[in-house]
Amino acid sequence: MNIGEKIKEIADKKNFSQKMIGDLINESQQSVGNDYKKLSLSIDKLLAYSSVLNHNFIQYYYNEEPFKTYREEENKDYQNEINFLKLQLSQTNQTIIIQGETIQTQKELISTQRALIESLSTTK
Repeated sequence: MNIGEKIKEIADKKNFSQKMIGDLINESQQSVGNDYKKLSLSIDKLLAYSSVLNHNFIQYYYNEEPFKTYREEENKDYQNEINFLKLQLSQTNQTIIIQGETIQTQKELISTQRALIESLSTTK
């Protein structure tokens, strides 16, 4: 992967000149041009370009170690959290269903009691 070419591609798509980018990251136009030719850049430079171009240039390293392992571990953690939240949601939905049934039963009981009271009132 030639990260410099990728940065140039994104910059061109967003109509950013080398000078504009250089001004935004406090580098010279020539430095930006040189970066476009590099196979790799420091993490600080990648973050600067990512910020200015609103594009995640680190993502191109996700399949390389150690990023690959870190991402897999993060994804496992996220999946565990998602599964836990799904379980909680399911339990909450079941509670809501039970409470709805209880409310319906209580309404029926109240209605029956009203009818009984009305029936007793009219027989007197």
